[in-house]
Amino acid sequence: MRNSRKLQKIKEIVNSVRWHEVKEEAIELLRKLIRIDTTNPPGNEREAAELLSKYFSEYGVESQIVESEPQRSSVIANLKGKKDLKPLILLSHLDVVPANPSEWRFPPFSGEIKDGYIWGRGAIDCKGLAVVEAVAMNLIKRAGIKPDRGIKFISVADEEMGGEKGAKYVVENLDIDGFGVLNEGGTGVVLGNRKIYMPCFGEKGPLWLRIKAKGKPGHASMPHKDNPNLILIQALYKILKSDLGRKLSDGFIRSAKFYLIDNKKSLSGLKIFFSLVEKSDFAKEILGKALSSLFYMLNKNKLSAMFSNTLSVTIMKSGYKENVIPEEADAVLDIRILPGYDHDELIEKMRKIVDDPRVSFEIISVYEPSQSDPVSDFMMMLKEATSAVFPSTFFPILATGFTDSRFFRKKGIPAYGFLPFFLTDEDLSTMHGIDERISIENIELGLKLMLAIILHICTEENSLPGL
Repeated sequence: MRNSRKLQKIKEIVNSVRWHEVKEEAIELLRKLIRIDTTNPPGNEREAAELLSKYFSEYGVESQIVESEPQRSSVIANLKGKKDLKPLILLSHLDVVPANPSEWRFPPFSGEIKDGYIWGRGAIDCKGLAVVEAVAMNLIKRAGIKPDRGIKFISVADEEMGGEKGAKYVVENLDIDGFGVLNEGGTGVVLGNRKIYMPCFGEKGPLWLRIKAKGKPGHASMPHKDNPNLILIQALYKILKSDLGRKLSDGFIRSAKFYLIDNKKSLSGLKIFFSLVEKSDFAKEILGKALSSLFYMLNKNKLSAMFSNTLSVTIMKSGYKENVIPEEADAVLDIRILPGYDHDELIEKMRKIVDDPRVSFEIISVYEPSQSDPVSDFMMMLKEATSAVFPSTFFPILATGFTDSRFFRKKGIPAYGFLPFFLTDEDLSTMHGIDERISIENIELGLKLMLAIILHICTEENSLPGL
C-alpha cells in the first residue's frame, strides 16, 4: 500500500481520539438536526443551516449561510489550508423527503434513540452524513492540526427536489472549486457476513416523463375502444415489457478491472476477457443483459439496475366521476438512464413501441448521467484511508439514484459518493421509506472513517502531529 507510514500515523491519531465523548456530541447534534422538519417541499432549511453554522462557530470554524430564496438555505464552512491547493469539499443536504407519522414506529422528526439506533427522517439521507462531516472537520480544528489542503463543508437545500435552489445555486453563484467532492451515493454494505465498501464514481441520469392518452369521453354504461384509460394501460404494458437498454458501462468495466482483477495472478484470464469486452459494444450489451437478469431473478434490484435503463410508473391520473369515461388519462414515469444512452433516442424508442397517435410524451425534467474517473488519485486516497480504519474489499460502482454531485462534475470537479457506514439491506430500505434510522455503531465508524479520509487527503505526513 502506498503511504504506509503516513497511514499508520493516521491510524494512531484516529485511535487516540476519545470517541465516547465525540460520539455523544455527534449523536446529540444529529438528534437536533432530525427534529428540524425540512420536508421538501417546502424545505424551509434555514433553521437547520443555522444549527450547523452555530456548531461550527463554537469551535472557531468560519461559516456562512447562503439563500437562493427566503428560507431555502445552504450552509458553507471553511477550514483553510497552509498551501495553495484546491480544497476537499464535504457535501451533504439538509432537506428530506416526506414521512407519514402513522406508519412509523417512532415519530419521524423525534430523533428517538432506541435499540441502538437513532430514528428519524434524514438519519441516513442525508443528515447523518452532514453531522459526521461536520464533527470530523471540527475535530481537525480542535486538535490543532493545520491541513495543507483546505476543507470546505457544504450542506445544501433542495436536493430531494432536484437541487435547483441548493447545490445548483451554490455552484453557479459562488466561487466554488475543489480537488474533489465527497458526497452521498455509495456506501459500505453488508452482504451476508461480508462487509464491502461500495463508493460510487458516477450515477444514472433521471428522466421524468409524462405519458398522456387521449380518447373519447362517454357514459360508462357503454364501453368503447377509445377509453383513454385502456389506451394508457396498453401503452404502459408495451413499454414495461420492452428492453429499454442494458449494458456494462465503461466506468464499471474500468473499476472492475482495477479493483477486483489487477495484481491477482489467478484472475489474469479474466483481465484479458474484460479488456476484450471493453472494446466491444456488443459484448457490453450481452454481459449487461446477463447480469441485469441474474440480479433481478435473485431479487437484488439495486444491483440489477446498475446495468439497465430502468422505468417505474410513479403517478397515474384519470377520471372525475364513477359513471363517466374521461377524455384523457396520464401517468408519470421515472426513468433512470445509464451513461452512454441519449434520452431523446429513448423517448423515440418508446414512441415506436407504443405506436399509437393517441399517446403523447412530455418531458417533465431530465438530467444527463454523470461520472468521474473510478481510479483517480482521489479514489485511491479514499481506499487507503478506509483501510487504515477498517480493512475491507473496496469496489466503486455506478449509483442508481442521482445526487447533487452532478452539478460539481459539470463544473469540472471530480465527485464521489460515499456514506461512511456499513448498511444492511434493511437499513437501505428505510431511506425514503418507513422507520429510517442509523445505528450508533455506524455513527462512531463514520466519524473514524471521515477523520481518516480528511487527514489523508488534506495533510502531508510531516503535517500530522506526533503522539
